Amino acid sequence: MTCLKILVSALLAVHFHFVFAQTLVDDANVVSGGSQENVFTETIKIISGSKKIFILTNNNQQLSPGDFISLALENNLAARAVVAKVHQGQVGIKVLKIYSLAQWGRLRRNLEVQVVRGDDASFAKKPEPKATDATAPKIRSEDDLYTGDVVVDDDVGIFDENKNRHIKPDNVVAITGSFFDAAEIKSKGGAVRANEFGLSWAYQFADNYFVEALYGRALLDNFPVDSSQTLVNRLTARIKFNIKGPLYTFFMPYVGFQSFTVSSPDAGTGANQLTNEEELDAVDKLKKTGPVFGVTALRRLVPGWFIKADIGTDLINVGFAIEF
Repeated sequence: MTCLKILVSALLAVHFHFVFAQTLVDDANVVSGGSQENVFTETIKIISGSKKIFILTNNNQQLSPGDFISLALENNLAARAVVAKVHQGQVGIKVLKIYSLAQWGRLRRNLEVQVVRGDDASFAKKPEPKATDATAPKIRSEDDLYTGDVVVDDDVGIFDENKNRHIKPDNVVAITGSFFDAAEIKSKGGAVRANEFGLSWAYQFADNYFVEALYGRALLDNFPVDSSQTLVNRLTARIKFNIKGPLYTFFMPYVGFQSFTVSSPDAGTGANQLTNEEELDAVDKLKKTGPVFGVTALRRLVPGWFIKADIGTDLINVGFAIEF
């Protein structure tokens, strides 16, 4: 009986030895990046205009903020990145460096890519990096996504054209609102006010230089007389220069030219000839054209979104803008 107990104890000891030894080896492989558990497939959903920020799916639920990852195609590494945020089944990443321009050029929206989480040394042979993950700048909050402190290698020419820009993407589209005032006919006096809704598109044709087109629409009730309506359309073209301010603000002095088109079918159709002339004069005063100047202010809310305000000789408005 004693021999049997000793034999059982020995077998159990050997069994646990192999079990724990195998567990330690597996854990070491996971940490070193050698395990295939650290390589999985996700889909690219959005690529920013500067191609520094990507939105990927997180279907495997393996990515967390602060994780260093690599993107690869067909077992060939393309770029090194860091996970900045995880939200509703998707992750936002920022590129730190590029391994292969050939692979990098193949990245596009709705493309499935291999994601290597952690150390990628054992995944594939790659060029010697200029900086290790330990020395590369890290993203500690969402603000770092647009501070410009974390950038790709300087020798990657694809990004050189954007390094002097305060706003990296080429396009800024905005929706705005303001008030439009019109003087009534002399016999009535006073003024009529309406809400004017505007849509603008600014294109960055050179570093920090924008050309912008703006359309505004205002519908005046009871103008120029009661029970009538007047539609005013504003078209404006501007040239702007972008100046970076504090606390994620930007100021864009501008010069431009604006023109109004006015539609008032009921103006001048009454029985009183004198009143008709006053109505037509009031409408004609709205059909003005000429140069404009002022300044646009942008305040960044989150990456890609701004509060926008225009203060100038043409109008004063406020709204929201998005860059892409």
